Amino acid sequence: MAKIDKSREIPKFLLDKQYLFGSVVFILTFSFLFMAIYTPFSFTAWFSLTNMRLFLLTVCFYVGALLIMSASKRLMYGVQDRVRFTFAKYVSWLLAEVVAVSLFYTLFTSVFIAPFEQPSWVILLKAVWCVLMIMAIPYTIQTLYAAYRAKTEELQMLQYEMSLGGEQAAVSYPSLINLYDYNGTLKLTINADSLYYMESQDNYVKIFYSNHGKLLSYMLRCRTKAIEENLAETSMVRCHRSYMVNVMKINNIRKKGKARYVVLDNSEIKPIPVSKSYFKNLIGKIERFNAAGRGVAEQVEPEAGTPVAAAEQAE
Repeated sequence: MAKIDKSREIPKFLLDKQYLFGSVVFILTFSFLFMAIYTPFSFTAWFSLTNMRLFLLTVCFYVGALLIMSASKRLMYGVQDRVRFTFAKYVSWLLAEVVAVSLFYTLFTSVFIAPFEQPSWVILLKAVWCVLMIMAIPYTIQTLYAAYRAKTEELQMLQYEMSLGGEQAAVSYPSLINLYDYNGTLKLTINADSLYYMESQDNYVKIFYSNHGKLLSYMLRCRTKAIEENLAETSMVRCHRSYMVNVMKINNIRKKGKARYVVLDNSEIKPIPVSKSYFKNLIGKIERFNAAGRGVAEQVEPEAGTPVAAAEQAE
């Protein structure tokens, strides 16, 4: 496979599930404002909030457009592990969305709003221009913000690694945890004392760590299974299908009904769920680190939950 220039890849946040489906909501919301201004000056736009029939047709069209865009985002999200999205591919995908929505508008108009004096090809061309204008501003804002988030994250990680550089002489393996991306390239090295947990987002793993007392995050393009295998001999352990935690950062394990949650020693981090299938694995890792003198906390406040040892017996 040919190597792709990293400078041409889109910001990784643009492929995050929250960004992908958030963009659909953003575009549809923006389109309401755009069409309110544009419709009075157009011969092919028929949207209305006052005429009941046209209002119902407007709602139907928006539902159809929502389904088209949602399907596009779902497909984009699903293929990102096989397709490396450069800006050219990303823009091409968005233009295909524009054409798809425009074709749907033209067909919808021809069936439900006809007759129009303009032929269908004129309606299609105007629809393409209109949809392009509607999508251009939200996508531009989203791309700029995603690029800002990605650069901020990389800068924070660079600052962290620079601060870690002065400590590495005193830190020995396995206190330093190496993290590799989807291609097996070493992306960052984190001191185990700084690492809290990781959250799986399908093709990405979001890594949460601290630097100078501030909780930061970094998105790494890699599957959780690969991370789990690479970190088998470290203090990281999988406690849930979507989470891995650093056992050295565990404050207690709480039990609420049949559910269990890991509470880390950082008040900014919400309790992390522990699934039944991973509970014994978690306890085993804690015991191994305690036996090695790592000092993993086992006790909890009586009113907050059950001790880890009691939880293990309950299993």
